Amino acid sequence: MFRRMLTVFALTATAFTTPAAAHADTRFHGEGDDVVRIHTTKKPGIVRLTHRGDSNFIVHTVDPRGKTGELLVNEIGLYDGTVLYNDFGSRGTSGLAIRADGAWTATFTPLNKARCWCSATIRGRGDQVLKLSPTRGLRTMRATHGGEANFIVHAHTRTGSYSDLLINDIGRYKGKVLLPSGTRLITVHADGPWTLTRS
Repeated sequence: MFRRMLTVFALTATAFTTPAAAHADTRFHGEGDDVVRIHTTKKPGIVRLTHRGDSNFIVHTVDPRGKTGELLVNEIGLYDGTVLYNDFGSRGTSGLAIRADGAWTATFTPLNKARCWCSATIRGRGDQVLKLSPTRGLRTMRATHGGEANFIVHAHTRTGSYSDLLINDIGRYKGKVLLPSGTRLITVHADGPWTLTRS
């Protein structure tokens, strides 16, 4: 059996004229405010974003009508995180609108390449998207967060559908919540280190 290799492209957004396919590993980079284009897709996916500036870093999706859609990132200063796009209610994505004062990168990746929550406990820092085998029955999740800003965790039972808000707190957090049956994807929004343990 042959395994198809995906190529990572390093592209300068301002010089980019032909939209790229979001379902392949495709990387854009630039500095300051910019707009990048991809082939329009309604399929959920993930994008890793980085910023090396001192001021606001704000990233929205752009829908097929040319209007801003989902707010993916709204941070100040350095940023390195992975977020989900084409979430519930999205009209589809044709690109990204980026506001930045420094150098940035945007790497589109298929959803099946999300970080695997394979063992009982997983640790991370900042925004991440996690995949896991669909849960069944009564399951719980214990969580901790060591940051100072928002700590928000969503559970998705189907990609592109409504998600359950599990945690929405500010600053340090320690608690235990229900993990909905059928959960196969978790999105974490955090500014510090976090730990998730399922049982």
